[in-house]
Amino acid sequence: MDRSLIVAKVDPTAEERIAEIFAESDATELPRLAGVRHRSLYRLQDLYLHLLETELSGESAVAEARHHPEFIRVSARLRPYVSPYLPTWREPRDAMARCVYRFDAPGVRP
Repeated sequence: MDRSLIVAKVDPTAEERIAEIFAESDATELPRLAGVRHRSLYRLQDLYLHLLETELSGESAVAEARHHPEFIRVSARLRPYVSPYLPTWREPRDAMARCVYRFDAPGVRP
């Protein structure tokens, strides 16, 4: 299992709409095809944080899914509310934070 954290800017008034968009998409085949085991969305003021747990690396999972029609549809629906954090953003992996430390309790399977 892999954990990824996607960081972006968000319209702070769009929490419910963003949650609806993902709930609708998560009811499709896309999460299964991308190997998504868990997704949590967070907001801190205008900062959007998307925690993703996947079977493969998050970067690989997104790369596999990004040309799927549902991924394209979700991205288009999110565009009015979510925008790149970095001005140099070119593709989804550019929004993935780098993990600098991780702790797993002994005997606990990550």
